[in-house]
Amino acid sequence: MSITKKKILLLNVMFIVCSVIIYAQRPAALDAFLRKKNLSHAAVSFKAVDLSNGNTIASFNEKMALIPASNMKIVTTATALDTLGAGFRYQTALTYDGVIKDTVLEGNLYLKGSGDPTLGSEFMIGDKEGFLRDCLVALRKAGIKSIEGNIIILDQLFGYEGVYSTWLLEDIGSYYAPGIYGVSIFDNTYRIYLQSYKPGTRVEIRSVYPPIPGLQFTNELRASKIDSDRSRISGLSSSFEKRLYGTIPANRPNFVIKGSIPDPGLFLAEYLYKFLTNNSIEIKGNATTFRYFPKLPENDRTIAVIQSPRLAAIVRETNVKSNNHYAEHLYKKLLTFDDFSYSDYWERRGLDGSSLLMADGSGLSPTNAVSADFLTAILIYMYEKDGAMGAFYQSLPIAGTEGTVMTFLKKTPLQGKVRLKSGTIAHVQSYSGYVEKGNNRYAFSLIVNNFCGKRPDLRKAMEKLLIDLF
Repeated sequence: MSITKKKILLLNVMFIVCSVIIYAQRPAALDAFLRKKNLSHAAVSFKAVDLSNGNTIASFNEKMALIPASNMKIVTTATALDTLGAGFRYQTALTYDGVIKDTVLEGNLYLKGSGDPTLGSEFMIGDKEGFLRDCLVALRKAGIKSIEGNIIILDQLFGYEGVYSTWLLEDIGSYYAPGIYGVSIFDNTYRIYLQSYKPGTRVEIRSVYPPIPGLQFTNELRASKIDSDRSRISGLSSSFEKRLYGTIPANRPNFVIKGSIPDPGLFLAEYLYKFLTNNSIEIKGNATTFRYFPKLPENDRTIAVIQSPRLAAIVRETNVKSNNHYAEHLYKKLLTFDDFSYSDYWERRGLDGSSLLMADGSGLSPTNAVSADFLTAILIYMYEKDGAMGAFYQSLPIAGTEGTVMTFLKKTPLQGKVRLKSGTIAHVQSYSGYVEKGNNRYAFSLIVNNFCGKRPDLRKAMEKLLIDLF
């Protein structure tokens, strides 16, 4: 055979091999998905990997960095678990300075915030005021019946910016975009109980719980024929002046909307002050925080340590319910470590973190970006490290069964066989997680930006892609 014929044969073989590889990367199910009309102007990043051998079974623009919405919580929670461990617990210390004479504390009482988002949280098992009772028991055990000084909450761990400059103004003030500080209480959330009348009329504010001293509303809410909540709460995160606007359904005697507590540290100081005085602890000083009394105690002594639930439980709540409040506390906790960088952290573990542009930990910011390749790499890393019984794997909600993916893949062959995190903000839809099919497991990530048409139609197309592919 001549050299020329050998070259031609070699080129043909290479062409065939490349064609097979391309076909494997773009199977018919993926091609059909990409041809959908609502993706005609969209950006798509997708990758699916067989966990048994590491082979890519399908991919498209897998290295393109797109806005992930709440799929960013995969990065946040995986990093937290890998760094801190599933058994990690936040510790909030109750301390005092000065001296205890007889039954009188001649000094201040401090609560040192550690960034724990679960103090009084409704999403954790147990009594919401249990930690307050723990403080009371500790004071009584120490023999303290009277406090000469102040109740001071040390809430400075994360600073006082509260929210991110990249968050949308329309989100700030709502419960799902709360201010993030070194101390959290009751999920940093209050509820407004409303009563609406006929369409077009002003909505009445019946009550606010828990009561927040100084909180004021400019109420522009109206009743509407539309049977959905279209209300908004606006105002700077630390401001006690809020504007209510938009609409809620008409003729509702008890309609509830939720907002973000403006200054959770101060609120907790006042709440703890009232709780202790109501339980026969006399306090002669004031309720305040480090923000208003910027002085750290010297030689203070610990009388109690309040521990959070294990990190595994916090991460599961974060991923199953897509809890922004928990996610942001995890995100900021890691940033308190010296020179910590999320992308550098994963680079050191062998992942390509160059596509990770992380503006927050929850995915609420529209300036976040990450690729399907990177998210899939994290999924693979966490699976190889801890397996299917690991805290991360178990934290992802089961499709068609629970959490934010309760309706996704419901009544399909994949119901109950996929653990995944959803992501939804304006013009963004994403899903990343694991597929269990027989004895095989796969990791995948699918991010779509700037789709047109209706979101439910896109979700159906995504469901079909996963069903046909796996």
